[in-house]
Amino acid sequence: MERTVKFIIKNIRAILFSNLLIFGLTACSSEPAPWTRPDESPWSEKHAAEQASVEEVAVIEEPIIVVEPEPMLEPMAEPSRFEDPEPVVAAVIVPEPEPVPLTAEERIMSMDSGYAVQVFASANLANMDKFMATNGLEDMLAVKTDREGSVVYVLVSTHPDRASANVVAAELEQKTGARPWVRSILGLQKVVYQ
Repeated sequence: MERTVKFIIKNIRAILFSNLLIFGLTACSSEPAPWTRPDESPWSEKHAAEQASVEEVAVIEEPIIVVEPEPMLEPMAEPSRFEDPEPVVAAVIVPEPEPVPLTAEERIMSMDSGYAVQVFASANLANMDKFMATNGLEDMLAVKTDREGSVVYVLVSTHPDRASANVVAAELEQKTGARPWVRSILGLQKVVYQ
């Protein structure tokens, strides 16, 4: 501990000696201390020195970049109260809807005339599908009809005249072994299930 106290005392003496030395040097100075001058700031000399050094430095001009403002749009003239303002037209493109395929019943009901060759009838739609697949008749129409209050599906093909309907009926008889019935479209329309 004695060592620590000696060390502290030695440091205090060094600090006192350095302070006395600084005080003595300041007292011997020919100029008064800056903070004792009445009308001057301690920084005024430094500022004056900086300005003198700035004047001695060569000035290098940097290029000046001029940004031109965006051109202003001229205001539109307001229409006179006696003139009609120009109409605003907006185009809206609406895609045409995809055509909805007609049902077999709708196709028969939309016809004005012609003949139908009926080759098969069944109250069960599954039997109708089986007959069509077995005989390769998927291009024919399975039309839902009303026969005395009961639903009956008939398998038909349509033709513009009786002669072409008779030719198809003969071909279907050979292909299926069933005897087709040629009937008018108007007669078939009377029994189509609505």
